[in-house]
Order: sequence, then C-alpha cells, then structure tokens
Amino acid sequence: MAVKDNQMSIRKSALYFNVPKTTLIDRLHGRISIDTVKPGPDPLFTLDQESLLASHIQTMGEVGFGYTRKETINLASDYAFTLGLRPREKPLTDRWLYKFLDRWPALMVKKNKEP
Repeated sequence: MAVKDNQMSIRKSALYFNVPKTTLIDRLHGRISIDTVKPGPDPLFTLDQESLLASHIQTMGEVGFGYTRKETINLASDYAFTLGLRPREKPLTDRWLYKFLDRWPALMVKKNKEP
C-alpha cells in the first residue's frame, strides 16, 4: 500500500484512489480490518454454516417441501440458537432473510400463503 510504504500521503492516496480519507486512516490505525471489503456487520453464520442451510432449503424445495419466508426465518433462528450464535428470544428478521437471499441467489423461497 502506497501510504504504508511512505510513497504517498494519506490525502494524496485518498484523492488518487477515490477513497474517503477517513477510510484510509481507519484502516491504517486498525479500526477497520484491511480484509474488510463491505461495510456493515459480518454475517451471523460462517460460509460453511450458511452453505449447509442453503443446501437444506434448496433440497427441501426440490422434493416439494419448500419453505415460506417465515418458515425460513424460523429454521435459521433455530439453527442459530442451536449453534449458540443467538438467544432464542431474539429471532432473525426479514432483513436477515433478504441479505441471506442476496448471498444465495439460486434459492427460491415461497411467499406466505394468504388465509
């Protein structure tokens, strides 16, 4: 990195690479990991855990037992509780579901059935 090697100032690097100066400062001082590429919190599940969950949802859909959005959230909430990642009284939300579906675009979740 040009700034770390004292080849370029933080200000010049920010302008050259079109990155906010505060972002470079935060990364240099260790407030944000250099490996972080997207803003926001890390996903709740590891990639392997999410892959297992996505595979299960896809398999169930293929054999005719697809989950609704609410059932998917409940399934993932129970999984998170079982793994000790989240307390039972704090289930996952619709926001989590939409982020999960963004990461796994091949998944199809059924819409809730109207009564």
